Amino acid sequence: MTASDNRLAYLYRQYINKSCTSVEMEEFFGYVRDPAYKETLEALTEEHLETPGMPADLPVIDWEHMYRSVVAAGEYARPNKKGSIAPLFTWSRVAAAVTIIALCGGGYFLLTRRQHGNSEGTIAKKDITPGYNKAILTLSNGATITLDSAHTGILTRQGNAAVVNSGNGQLAYNLSPGEKQTALVYNTLTTPRGGQYQLTLPDGTKVWLNAASSLIYPTTFSGDERTVQMTGEAYFEVAHDQKRPFKVKVNGQVIEDIGTHFNVNAYTDESVQTTTLLEGAVRIGKHVLKPGEKATVAPSGAIQVSRGDPEQAVAWKNGLFDFTDNDLPTVMRQLARWYNVDIKYEGNIPERQFTGMIGRSLTLAQVLKGLAREGVQYRIEEGNHLIITP
Repeated sequence: MTASDNRLAYLYRQYINKSCTSVEMEEFFGYVRDPAYKETLEALTEEHLETPGMPADLPVIDWEHMYRSVVAAGEYARPNKKGSIAPLFTWSRVAAAVTIIALCGGGYFLLTRRQHGNSEGTIAKKDITPGYNKAILTLSNGATITLDSAHTGILTRQGNAAVVNSGNGQLAYNLSPGEKQTALVYNTLTTPRGGQYQLTLPDGTKVWLNAASSLIYPTTFSGDERTVQMTGEAYFEVAHDQKRPFKVKVNGQVIEDIGTHFNVNAYTDESVQTTTLLEGAVRIGKHVLKPGEKATVAPSGAIQVSRGDPEQAVAWKNGLFDFTDNDLPTVMRQLARWYNVDIKYEGNIPERQFTGMIGRSLTLAQVLKGLAREGVQYRIEEGNHLIITP
């Protein structure tokens, strides 16, 4: 080991033991951001995960994906309070990402609370499993098909397309060459709370639906444009066709693709609708977004464009909750959709902000245990009711 590697090893131990001074923590994250120390960080984490007391059935760590997730946050910037541009790669976000690396075997993460407290919360006596790939396909005649791993292969035909369910959460429409579409036929894909699904449209466009979402679409695109309608949240990777623009209608707004990967969050229980652009360009009203930007649509219809956080916007698609700068109600709404629970609040709940990431494959009790360490009191009652108490 070089002197620098030894220094990183010391800082790593200090960090894991929560003994870092502010100067040491700043120095440690400086090493984390430097790709030259990536292998050393991996080795230190592997060694940590092999220490006595760590769970024996640890998941395999995808180092490349994990490290890219940490470093990629530095690729975007957003205005700070003084109006200048500051990197999204903030200390709290780095801390959360490094904690995932260090403690992913236990499934917990760092939540940096801006209101301090020492409550350990209430651990649930019952547990609720996370959501999974499930959806309902509604055909043009109103018939419905439950999509899961038990119903695979060609499900039916709609227009001149064969509807194929792969069994791993993916639905596709395979066009039959040479056949003419006599009439426009629409299908609807709906995910319940606790469900998600992926769809490949007839033009090759890929759509990921988050929980409690829906997409209405034609089984064959004809004419001079391709138009779909959605609710909830969806991520689009559009197959670009300059002659036939791709449009998404949502809550009275139209999002037009210009060769694009973008995420739309339009849940009715959120205060605003947000479209975040990852690649290409989209037009919303008179505004054209650039990569890394987001458009926020208020209930009045007013549109504001600002710097966004693409990594956070698509965290759900990548199997993560990203609670960066979320308040408690925002966190709870995400949990309610994914775990299919009803949230109730009792008494005066203190306001607090969270920063952290955690896998969506964990059970509700595992996620709540992390929140409990940050002073969130709760209990789970029969009927999938999650009660938050002071």
